[in-house]
Amino acid sequence: MNFFEQELRKVCSLSEYIEHPKFVGRSCLFRLSDDITGKMEFVERGHADHFTALRLSLFNRREGQIDCQVIDLTELLGRKAMRSGETVNPHIWRYGNDVSWYGFTPTGHDYTAMAENADDYLSCFSDQEMTEDEGLSIDLK
Repeated sequence: MNFFEQELRKVCSLSEYIEHPKFVGRSCLFRLSDDITGKMEFVERGHADHFTALRLSLFNRREGQIDCQVIDLTELLGRKAMRSGETVNPHIWRYGNDVSWYGFTPTGHDYTAMAENADDYLSCFSDQEMTEDEGLSIDLK
């Protein structure tokens, strides 16, 4: 199991919407509904080998990609205190064959925040959410 899979497993285990994920390389694939498949991965943004965001992509089996959301880890988790007392923007750092969180270790609260934020996004496309909203009707007359 590689480092990315290990970290994605922690997020997925706390998600309400991601069930039976499959891990391929540095990505997590999952089925959201009969027609919608999702992909979650840590991505680089601006600096090579600094994975600073969590990207969720959704695909319709017949039509291709339907949406994509990038969640910035600093915006979600805030700056983190390093052991030296300095603060750092949270990111996964790859240096050669070594991969780890740079300067800090995420807490259970951090993983929960990532899972809840992913769930907020996924709920907009879930069959469960659509079923609950179908009962609402608005008369525009």
